[in-house]
Amino acid sequence: MDTGVTIRPNANVAVQSYVPTAVASPDPATTTDVPPSKAVTAANATTESRNDTPATTHEVLIDSATREVIYRVIDVRSRQVVRQVPDEALLRTRAYAQAIANGDNPMQAINQADLDVEA
Repeated sequence: MDTGVTIRPNANVAVQSYVPTAVASPDPATTTDVPPSKAVTAANATTESRNDTPATTHEVLIDSATREVIYRVIDVRSRQVVRQVPDEALLRTRAYAQAIANGDNPMQAINQADLDVEA
């Protein structure tokens, strides 16, 4: 059964092989009519610019409500949390479950689970 989606090779297409061309060597410097004061020359000694400086820092905290170890990656420039393990929602869920297990009523548990982690 043919659905019409099959791609069949065309018999009239000629196969070409790849022949690498030789790379031409660059031409030596040419003379110009530009005065030396306006000419641009290549710099001999260049300093490498580095872009591998760390843009983040790491923090390890202990949450007072759940007694969990929290690992954070913080952007150095904006001081915002880039990544946190365990996630904040998971910390809230654990704090709520702990409060319920300790016999608190659901409203007290919700208040305890609405945590704000401080250093």
